[in-house]
Amino acid sequence: MNKVLLVEDNVVNQKVALVLLDQLGLEADVASNGREALERVSSGSYSVILMDCHMPEMDGFEAARAIRRLEAETGHYTPIVAVTALAMSGDRERCISAGMDDYVPKPIDKEMLKVKLNHWLQPDVVYRNQKLSRLCSAPPAANLPDDGAPINLDELRDFYGAEELNDILRVFLNSTGEFMGRLSANVQERNRTSVARMAHELKASCASVGAKQMAKVALFLEQACGQEDWDEVKQMQTDLDESFAKLKAFLKDRLSV
Repeated sequence: MNKVLLVEDNVVNQKVALVLLDQLGLEADVASNGREALERVSSGSYSVILMDCHMPEMDGFEAARAIRRLEAETGHYTPIVAVTALAMSGDRERCISAGMDDYVPKPIDKEMLKVKLNHWLQPDVVYRNQKLSRLCSAPPAANLPDDGAPINLDELRDFYGAEELNDILRVFLNSTGEFMGRLSANVQERNRTSVARMAHELKASCASVGAKQMAKVALFLEQACGQEDWDEVKQMQTDLDESFAKLKAFLKDRLSV
């Protein structure tokens, strides 16, 4: 059976990606950073690697280069697909130059993921699970309900399934609650590097669960941090806290999370 190595440090993004891979009938191992990925590749065999680019200890670019150096000695070659929230011109070329084979932006577009996996894995494995047809619909973050709700539960249930959605949202709420506390501390310390990295990570995890407003504010926070506009940074942090509180209250009334 083909096995995928998912290299991702964010627990929400891990859960979302694992649900998608399971729906495709694919088994996956998880590495939380590039060093863990290199260790797993050294001791195991994978059909494809889904590689986040921004991670602690060893990022995806360095990990890809290290894996290619290892493979030069073993003679084995594993396709590496970058899965990243990078959105700047030239980012795809940067991934390719690091030794990766392909590129999928975050939040993961289901149709694109289908195409990439169909290309890099055996077709009979990719198409084995009938749930693959769900990859052809719009991403869950695309539309908000008309009632002003912070996420569209109907679209998310249709995509993930009710049981898996509960698990994903539970992980999201628990991890994001802790995350917001650390973000606040870094804003107070004016730690520009950490705040920018955390905003980038939060943007991706919010988009993965369809929290469109929070993802947008996280983007504004990342941009404000890049400009070192600390008044705007503090305002965006306040807006994030308010958006997260609204989302928690909304989910508490509707789900067992």
